[in-house]
Amino acid sequence: MSIDTVLNVYRPNVSPYQNQIFKELEKESLEQIEGVRYLDTLEEGRPQVLLTNTHFKPTDPSMHRNIDFKDIQLIIHPNSGHDNFPKSFVTESKIPIILGNPIRAQAVSNYILSSIFERETYIPDESSWNMNRVWNRSLLCQKTVAIIGYGHIGSIIKQSLKPLAKEVIIFDPFKGFPSIEEGPLEKADIVILSCSLNEKNIRFINEKTFKRMKKDVLFINPSRGKLVNELDLIHFLEKSPKAFAFLDVFEKEPVSYDKFSHLKNIKLSSHIAGVFKELDQYIIQFEEKILRSYIMAQRKKENETLWNKTFKD
Repeated sequence: MSIDTVLNVYRPNVSPYQNQIFKELEKESLEQIEGVRYLDTLEEGRPQVLLTNTHFKPTDPSMHRNIDFKDIQLIIHPNSGHDNFPKSFVTESKIPIILGNPIRAQAVSNYILSSIFERETYIPDESSWNMNRVWNRSLLCQKTVAIIGYGHIGSIIKQSLKPLAKEVIIFDPFKGFPSIEEGPLEKADIVILSCSLNEKNIRFINEKTFKRMKKDVLFINPSRGKLVNELDLIHFLEKSPKAFAFLDVFEKEPVSYDKFSHLKNIKLSSHIAGVFKELDQYIIQFEEKILRSYIMAQRKKENETLWNKTFKD
């Protein structure tokens, strides 16, 4: 991209939870950046930035008939996780891909903490004074928490719970921590999934994993549904009535809740852990920040190239 070249930005579609005028708001904001033009259709042969969402699959031609990836210089994926982009695509295309993990990190962390406190510290609703003043509960300082995945969300949860919990154990072999196969999962009173989905960890939480968990474990998954074998989770909850699960994501979405209806020890929600009132604004602000940084880096690179060429000449 030369310094005077327009950078075309294109979004194929938006997510159903976004405002009906999201694209108009996005266009208005991003076009305030010098050198950015927001397009309804791509223009062949020009530098392009692609804005994607959770429905975009680069290996599915039906989703990008009008996109020539040879012209794409940058993909901004303002969603959490890289499961939309197979390793083969990343390797072969060599297109930089920026993931939006930070956008929803606080919201998902709030969901996790709300789940813990709802289950572990449910406040009684009393209509009259209780002379016994009994509150049959245990404290977080008596609990061991296992966090599987130590990214943006995992680090927030650890910082939040470390002063409160008896112990916080991290499982993340990519960050130098043990895997769940290697670490003491059996110790955990609360198990939290905060990891991304990839080709190797599909259904890695399964019957074998649940057999290692305590029979009264609190299990929380706001990450990706395909990390968990749902039938194995259902069987575990059937056999372990003192256990409890908060499930916000599912193997196939949208999902029918019918298969969970007989369970009293589960709470379901519709992939909303990362949704909040100002989400559209957060997404646009994230994209704007990335585009400004990208343009600045490109111009710096071109200035250095121009300087070196002039100096050598």
